[in-house]
Amino acid sequence: MRRYLHMNPEPSFKEFKTAEYIRKFYEGKDVEWLRYPVGHNGIAVKIKGGSHKPGQKRKTLAIRGDFDALAIKEETDAEYKSKNPEAMHACGHDAHTAILLEAADALIQVREELPGDVVIIHQYAEEVPPGGAMAMIEGGALDGADAIVGGHVWVSQKTNSVAALSGMAMAGRTYFKAIITGRGGHGSQPHKCVDPIVAASHFVVAAQSIIGRNLDPADSAVITFGRFDGPGQFNVIPNSVTLEGDVRSCSESASLLIEKRFKEMLAGISTAYGCSFELVYEHDYPPVNNDTGLAAFAAEFINGNSIPELNLCQGEMTMGSEDFSYYQQKIPGLYVFFGARPAGEFYPHHHPKFDIDENCLVTCAKFYAGFAADFLEKYDKEKL
Repeated sequence: MRRYLHMNPEPSFKEFKTAEYIRKFYEGKDVEWLRYPVGHNGIAVKIKGGSHKPGQKRKTLAIRGDFDALAIKEETDAEYKSKNPEAMHACGHDAHTAILLEAADALIQVREELPGDVVIIHQYAEEVPPGGAMAMIEGGALDGADAIVGGHVWVSQKTNSVAALSGMAMAGRTYFKAIITGRGGHGSQPHKCVDPIVAASHFVVAAQSIIGRNLDPADSAVITFGRFDGPGQFNVIPNSVTLEGDVRSCSESASLLIEKRFKEMLAGISTAYGCSFELVYEHDYPPVNNDTGLAAFAAEFINGNSIPELNLCQGEMTMGSEDFSYYQQKIPGLYVFFGARPAGEFYPHHHPKFDIDENCLVTCAKFYAGFAADFLEKYDKEKL
């Protein structure tokens, strides 16, 4: 399944054939459909447990996997490389989908033994804001769920290890664009121009001081300028410069502070150089903040040796971001990292040569299925 999905990637909001592939997987299986599609083209099915005891609180666990690819041309030599020159699964969402389908199939087979219900959420468009999570939630995918678990294959982590961080696991993300406008003209007559490149350069340098001199050292944030665009010829001062980038932060207060300082710096620099400016500052995804009780329960489950090949690892918080955080704003949630490091040289996520160690796939499916069964049977946050 993973290789089929890898060969047939579709970018965010265009995953129609992928959604149809997932839908067909559940045809004829003993599941309850929660509308189709959910949101743009998401899929959610409920596996109804059959061994609930009278008087016992019936619990429902949601498990979420994403299935969109990236607009990247693949550069690997794999026999299963992408057939779409405009897209590839450079982040592992093909693996996420295959893992979740296999786990769902296993849970369906033992449905009668489950003392509660499991909702399987296949989400589209994680990679591109506003993402698919909010629309999935609005479409009812979380209705009745007590908790949610999701995960990401992680190539920097040893295969068959699982990191279940307690608390902050991933940063929030904010997109920004600043347009600094001056007055263009010929490079031989700079005194008749207002040079936006000089002003924009001072802003790029000044912005980096926010982290070291304005942000609480106990907080964390990263400011990245990914685009500095002053189109034109080499001997012409452009009329305007466009800067784009993102802010990764571990708190809303940090992101708001950076926004405030951006506006103050742009206003001051523009005044000093005689320019004007526009700023777009859009909060995309909140931080991924794992429920402490679920993290403790996951550690207990992994260390219980019910899946001998699975190992708990410490892991570390990352400044990457995920719209899984929207689910966590509604109900307790746990987002784990699955080790998937290939042998030899490997490439990071979003790289055109990205690939995973496929030995992780079945182990990860076992984690989801086993964790779901244990959660429905044993989870009691008050005892953790």
